[in-house]
Amino acid sequence: TLQSVADHLGVSRTTVSNAYNRPDQLSAELRARVLAAAAELGYHGPDAAARQLRRGRTGTLGVVLTSRLSDALVDADSALLLRGAAVALEEAAARGAGAGAHALALVPVPPDTDGARAAVSSVAVDGWLLYSLPDDHPAVTAVVERGQPVVVVDEPDLGAGVSFVGVDDRTGARLAAEHLVELGHRHLGIVTLPLATRAVPGPVAPARLARPRLRILRERLAGWFEVLDAAGIADVPVWEAAANHPDAGREAATALLAAHPELTAVLAASDQLAIGVTQAALRAGVAVPDELSVVGFDDVPRAARWDPPLTTVRQPLADKGRAAVELLLAEPRRPGSADRTDAASGQTRHRTSRRIEFPVELVVRASTAPPRRP
Repeated sequence: TLQSVADHLGVSRTTVSNAYNRPDQLSAELRARVLAAAAELGYHGPDAAARQLRRGRTGTLGVVLTSRLSDALVDADSALLLRGAAVALEEAAARGAGAGAHALALVPVPPDTDGARAAVSSVAVDGWLLYSLPDDHPAVTAVVERGQPVVVVDEPDLGAGVSFVGVDDRTGARLAAEHLVELGHRHLGIVTLPLATRAVPGPVAPARLARPRLRILRERLAGWFEVLDAAGIADVPVWEAAANHPDAGREAATALLAAHPELTAVLAASDQLAIGVTQAALRAGVAVPDELSVVGFDDVPRAARWDPPLTTVRQPLADKGRAAVELLLAEPRRPGSADRTDAASGQTRHRTSRRIEFPVELVVRASTAPPRRP
């Protein structure tokens, strides 16, 4: 036991505890003596679960996803984001920082209210990372009501009181559209991600297009249409895909190209969809980029290896995950504590929040070219 090690060395219980929990409080020589004695006596350190229970912490951060776990682990966007989050945790642990956080709990949430609340309440965590949830998703309310630290990645934007990590989506969309316009394209179409919690695959009606429930789509659509409107390009068809997956992109593009054979270019809301667009073009006998130019968004690793290599907007997916976890670990309040009123001043002390927006860049590869026909 801890007491046995203390008695063996003639030191206090606190000294032995510090060797495991606060190594910076001991000299390197004393800590080495404590650990050596513990190994000799067969003591493996304090019980982590009991220690966390006493401190009111779990050592775990929750990551809320709308996708299934089986999809999230293979989807390039979420996989890169989770990798960045994991690296941030590992680096914090190596520094002895992070308030003991050492694990990520992936929490897939269904679109219905009861299911979302059940999923959120089923895990014990110290803070939450909300990843790309629509504004109207019931999991957002369920998480916020827990009163714990929250960081949003991409969406929803919950305002000044909640930390946010994202990219300049509107600028990225503008860069993509400007590239196609500068190449001479006048007949463009758009394949978009689901515009709300529940997708409605197919051509997007004006009313639905006017108010997407995902912040990134509002920004990307605004950026695309700012450029297209300025260039005098009207009647741009928008097709909603069923999911962020190449199969969904292929299905949407197959229908889009059949309905609008005049198109010479397609803007896709993600690389996954853009890959599907190129597959649809190949099946239809339309050469990319000779007869159809395609631009994606994200620059996932597969984009550079695709045939043809994909022109896309690069965003730092792993850096977003890293930044989100770093913000959670820097949260000044203990997890689960409520805003409190200072007895002396009578003022309520609120948790701090930060907003990090990474820049994006256009990466031109071989999936775009000037149109053969005007």
